[in-house]
Amino acid sequence: IGDEVEARIDAKQIYHPRKQPRQNLAFEIVFEDRHLIVVNKPPELLTVPTIRGETNTLVAKVSEYVRHVSGGKLVFTAHRLDRGVSGLLVMGKSMEISQKLRDQFALHKPEREYAALVAGNLRDDKGTFNTLLATDKDLTRFSTDDEDIGQRAITHYEVTRRLKGMTFITVWLETGRRNQIRVHFAEAGHPVLGDPRYEPELASHRWWPYKRLALHARKLGFDHPITGQHLRFESPLPAEMVRILSK
Repeated sequence: IGDEVEARIDAKQIYHPRKQPRQNLAFEIVFEDRHLIVVNKPPELLTVPTIRGETNTLVAKVSEYVRHVSGGKLVFTAHRLDRGVSGLLVMGKSMEISQKLRDQFALHKPEREYAALVAGNLRDDKGTFNTLLATDKDLTRFSTDDEDIGQRAITHYEVTRRLKGMTFITVWLETGRRNQIRVHFAEAGHPVLGDPRYEPELASHRWWPYKRLALHARKLGFDHPITGQHLRFESPLPAEMVRILSK
């Protein structure tokens, strides 16, 4: 107590600021350990680059975070969410961990639950879509009977609430094909609200003026690839959905 400290700044010396934790990460960290990280993805970000080579992606931002804050180098995806979709994603901090997670997804082990608002009123209170999905030259997905080009895609759903001109549903994925939920509901005449690609005219609703899909990855459960512990996470509904449901 009462000590004095004197500091002098050398005008010729270059002083580097101390590293601070990164702010505005553009994603929320839900869980992290030395092997993997679970994040909440915002709807405006691609998960990974397309053939155009975008750099503003979720995997790039999370990799930047682990390099500067948690002592890692890169993260590797185990699954993806479309750009307009928000919600939970797990990434491995090494290729080995990522592959172990991918193996679980390939065996349909992880729990994946989505919340969605789709156009119109679904006739059945619950149901399942089971088709083969293929891709055309414009990278648009569609159902086909051709087993040579199609991949099995199974989507289960249940109606949670019926609203004026739309239906709020819970969706479970048995498989995880690209655009799977979007394609299945669009082909049934009930596209996800805000979808710019699959039945965009039907996907338009005055209560959904947002430039994102009304689709949110709400729950994610999987076994930790190292400890074997079952991990399960839940993400709250995005504000846009809450506004609709509170009307």
